[in-house]
Amino acid sequence: MNRNVVIVVAVVAIIAIVGAAIAITGDNGGNDSGSEKDFAGMEIVPVDNLDNGIVAVGQDSFRWVTYFGLADKCVMVDMNDKTNYMGKSFMYVGKAQALTAHPDLKFTTTNCGVTPQDVKTIIELDPSIVIVPADFEINYLQEMDALRAAGLNIFHIGYIYTFLEEGSFDMTGDLVMQIDTMSKVLNMEDRGQELKDLINSTVSDILSIRDKITDARTGYIGALAYNGAHGIDSSINYYMPFALAGVENIMEDAITGVNEDSKVGTFSATAIKERIQDDTILFLDATGIYTCTDNTSLGVMELFAGHEAYVACPYIWTGMNYENVLVGAYQILHDAYGLLTDEELQKKIDAVYEGFLGSSDSLRNETASSIAPSETTVSVYEDMNNLYEGRRHNPIHGAISVDGKGIVYL
Repeated sequence: MNRNVVIVVAVVAIIAIVGAAIAITGDNGGNDSGSEKDFAGMEIVPVDNLDNGIVAVGQDSFRWVTYFGLADKCVMVDMNDKTNYMGKSFMYVGKAQALTAHPDLKFTTTNCGVTPQDVKTIIELDPSIVIVPADFEINYLQEMDALRAAGLNIFHIGYIYTFLEEGSFDMTGDLVMQIDTMSKVLNMEDRGQELKDLINSTVSDILSIRDKITDARTGYIGALAYNGAHGIDSSINYYMPFALAGVENIMEDAITGVNEDSKVGTFSATAIKERIQDDTILFLDATGIYTCTDNTSLGVMELFAGHEAYVACPYIWTGMNYENVLVGAYQILHDAYGLLTDEELQKKIDAVYEGFLGSSDSLRNETASSIAPSETTVSVYEDMNNLYEGRRHNPIHGAISVDGKGIVYL
């Protein structure tokens, strides 16, 4: 056995005992000190520098590093961020930056997780900081203890889906904490404030346009993704783009079993039928629209025959697409109410991606979903659309129609 592997295994075995003691004493849980502790309840140790790079593994870690403009500092990211672009708009900028700076960029050997082999790789990289989801302390405790035993600085992020408060549209406490703790550990308080200002100003802009609505509409969002793509009966009680854009969600009071994190669930055809009104607009998430061809989906689709229908911007893809939520609200203001021209809509979309990612132009420099990168400059939005049309055979925005048999025409 390789000597390094032996060392790691030994460390894991020893530290497992320490981990058990921590669990018993409760020193490893909760967050009761504001931004002085991360989402795993552990003290934040700000980095002195990033000379040795960043390891950002697990769901959302690379997303948030890209938001902070540090994708080029990443020396290792998650397997899920290898060529899985699609609705993850941050990938169209951050991945190329990481690959350009580190052509030998490392990846985990498992999807949204960490293995003993990954621990060995991380220790060998000796990064300035390791960024992981907080639930790694539950699901991969021995691996985390081994990294700590190697003297690495580990920082934990949270999984955040609903990031705007219902009604007020203020940032949720969890979102504020995510930004504040990232700002602290990276010594990037200015960028943290920029992100908060960006979100607040974009929300304010959306609401100022919404104020021009004279006749509010009702809507149904279907084909929402969670743990993969799902059909038209996959929906949610609180859909942030609807709320922001002034569309009443007909499923707001419907009861069903939902995913604990995303709050997305499968609703019965009866529940949907009972709530459809004459003015209800059908929206289908771009990620799941291709699945709306089975008998169940076709039966529900028939309920919307003759109704206005549109494709909605990808809401979830391996975590919440925060920027896409705001883009989706602008799309709805354009589609449902005609309050934005095509040109105005594109400018709003580009501004959102520029603010979150540092560029509204796609930098993608590798093939993803069998789609080669564009030979000419295209926007993040256009490139994402290219991948959806190439892999899913549907766009990420546009009008669709439904006939009496429930067939979607793109």
